[in-house]
Order: sequence, then structure tokens, then C-alpha cells
Amino acid sequence: MQIRGAVALVTGASSGIGAATAQALAARGATVVAVARRKDRLDEVVECCRRHAPDSMASAGDVADRVFAEDTVRHAHERFGRVDILVNNAGISPGEDASTRAVDDAEQIMAVNFFGAMYFAGAVLPGMIERRRGSIVNVTSVSGYVPAPGEPAYGASKAALSRWSHGLAVELHDKRVHIGVLSPGPIDTEIWSHTTTQYDGKLYPPTIVGDAVVRMVEREQTHVTVPRRFGAVSALYPLVGRPMRWGLRKFGDRHAAD
Repeated sequence: MQIRGAVALVTGASSGIGAATAQALAARGATVVAVARRKDRLDEVVECCRRHAPDSMASAGDVADRVFAEDTVRHAHERFGRVDILVNNAGISPGEDASTRAVDDAEQIMAVNFFGAMYFAGAVLPGMIERRRGSIVNVTSVSGYVPAPGEPAYGASKAALSRWSHGLAVELHDKRVHIGVLSPGPIDTEIWSHTTTQYDGKLYPPTIVGDAVVRMVEREQTHVTVPRRFGAVSALYPLVGRPMRWGLRKFGDRHAAD
């Protein structure tokens, strides 16, 4: 799918992977609708996008609010006539305590990481299907395939988003709407500052994910892991199982929160 001239909506765009993705799409000629909670940070990202795509705009709010999601898409349609690309990147990993608040943690995390993505996808899909053109990229995580300490609900939310995305790709195979899953490994974002998970490996820059989103849209790829070597870790886990859990702190990952 061609990015130049497209209208791209990116959630979780105020920092990290979302900011890098918004700027990468704008640099390729897409008008960006940047979505996140923190308006001040979001406005800074949009200003960077406007260097390449002057009509780019911000929409500040909570992706877990279905009305906000639907209103944001409606406003984009009113202003630009369509949404061609949706990148569902917004996500939280607030620190979990499965022994005392497993249900509360799961409800909070699923509301953003899973249902937030579904709200935006549900709002853009009718127009994409009608035009027989569009691309939805859902940013998941290696943690959706390989459990990491301290984040059972986070991993479950990303696993659910991945499985739903692949199912959606099957359902829409004849509609000419691309559905992709992008699973980052350990990315250098601010989420590391408020997590208790220990990780002593390399952190990769958010730009590698933004660039991967661009390639994924252009090539209409179904599933990509970045860095690529973490795809091997995901594939091995079901085969190795319990013995592999000892090494998960080495391979644990975090990525963007808006």
C-alpha cells in the first residue's frame, strides 16, 4: 500500500514507539492523526510531523473510551474524508500483583491494550472495506508469546490482540484491507522507568519499530517481529516450555505507553 498521500491514525503517539511511528509515516508523506492522553507531548510530536505533512493533527484522549475512539475517527473522516492507515500502538504495563489484584490489573490493562485497539479498528473498518483500501497494524509484544515476570495480564492482552488480528486478517482476506501484527522485543522507551521487571540486555531504539511499521504497510505483511531474533524466542517457547522460563528476564520486553 502506498503511504504518500494517505491519512494515518496512530495511537499512543506522544512518546516512544508511537511518536517514532507517527514521524516515520509523516516523513513518507502521510497526514497523521496522532492520538494519546498527554496533549503537551502529543503537540510536540505533531509539530515534527507537520514538517513533512502540514495538515497533521492531534487528538488527545483515552483510547479505552469507546466514544472518544469513535469520535476521533469521525472527526478524521469529516476533515480528511477517510482513514487509510491505523496503527494501534497505545498500551500500558502499570506493574501487576497477581496475588492481590489479578482481576483489577487485567481489567485495566485489557481496557487499553485490547479493547482500545478494537474500538479504533471497529471505527475505521467500515470505510476501509467500502473503499477496498486500508491497512491496520496492531502493535503487540514478544510478551504475548513468551511470558515475562511481573506481567501476566499484559502478556495476555498482547496475546489476545495478536490472535484477534490474525483472525481478522482471515475474515477480511477478500476485502483488500491489510491487517498486520507487529511484535517488538525490548525497546528503549520510558515504560522502563516504572516497571519492576529486571532486564540486563540491549534496549533497541523506537525508530526500528516505526521503520518496521512503514515496511509492513508498504509490503502488506501479516506478522513481523523486531528485532527479528526475538521471533525465534517466541517460536521456541512452546517447544521448550518450563526450562526456558529461567531465562525470561534476559528476554523480557516492554514497549510504548502513551
